[in-house]
Amino acid sequence: MAYLLDANVFISAKNLHYGLDFCPAFWDWIIANNASGGVFSIEKVSTKCSFWETNCRNGPTPGR
Repeated sequence: MAYLLDANVFISAKNLHYGLDFCPAFWDWIIANNASGGVFSIEKVSTKCSFWETNCRNGPTPGR
């Protein structure tokens, strides 16, 4: 079974419990499971996360 992840999964994980420098194993798991077909996302999520990371790094989480 494959899972479709939305932007909130990535943004909340980064901001709350799985920071890129604190828990890189989580992000490695996402990448590995995407490569093996276990998890997916859509292009719009990639665009949203990229926009948020570039423009709102120190601001509030989108949607709040």
